[in-house]
Amino acid sequence: MGKSVGIVIVNYNGAKYQNDCIRTLYESTFTDFDIIVVDSASIDNSIELLKQKFPDVTVLSQLENVGVAKGNNIGIRYCLKKCYKYIILMNNDIEIDRNMLERLMYYADEKTIVVPKIYYYKPNDLLWYAGGELDWNIASSYHIGINQKDNGQFDILKKVTYAPTCCMVIPVGLFEDIGMIDEKYFMYFDDTDLCARISMSEKFKILYVPEAKMWHKVSSSTGGQGSKIKIYYITRNHLYYMNKFSDNLLPLTKLKVNSRAYVKYLLSFVWRKNNRVIKKAYKDYSKGQMEILK
Repeated sequence: MGKSVGIVIVNYNGAKYQNDCIRTLYESTFTDFDIIVVDSASIDNSIELLKQKFPDVTVLSQLENVGVAKGNNIGIRYCLKKCYKYIILMNNDIEIDRNMLERLMYYADEKTIVVPKIYYYKPNDLLWYAGGELDWNIASSYHIGINQKDNGQFDILKKVTYAPTCCMVIPVGLFEDIGMIDEKYFMYFDDTDLCARISMSEKFKILYVPEAKMWHKVSSSTGGQGSKIKIYYITRNHLYYMNKFSDNLLPLTKLKVNSRAYVKYLLSFVWRKNNRVIKKAYKDYSKGQMEILK
């Protein structure tokens, strides 16, 4: 019998943290998994380090940087061909509690997507995700408990409508039902899009499991929280997401779709120091340019 779970990890120049992630996976109390790394033409030595330390990991090498969304799809399609029962999408800039996978898999079934409680890596008791919800008022999503110290206030097992794909246990039947991850996002908002389609399908639920814990080195692959790359993709992809799901939006939110008012808002109040990046994101979106940022 083969393994029941395929863990898909997309790598792009992750030499500083990828092996630490995989080490914690192999230290897990749950062992019924294979690891599949989709490498986006990394130019550091992350794959060489990976193969030296963990030769059993399957590496799917790409000739270019395919992004998070397409990278996940490449790994998902590989797992579907290998007939795993579950696929775990996971970032390579995380470290997990040794019991996390066991706790997540306890609650997994063919209709349930399962996600953990997530802390910042530093400080390691500060919450990044303790559940989340889609918000159609702003055509986005939000993390419950973010930037709060964990005092057990979010230790309730519950259904949620949003979770990031930095760690998500997914039954393989989901992709047959709602399709693959939308590759136009490249990175950012691809997880919000996936969760929106999960919510709209009404056949699946997302379950937040607070006793399953991990730590996240947030935005490591894009240069940090305020990087220009992150601001570009969030701005561009928010417009794309609003347009794609416009039928779900409230009337005032619909006014933002394809609206210069939205960009003026961003330029005036949100990321004033990054006007050029925001203008380029709006221009690229308006032209239907949904490729990698040059």
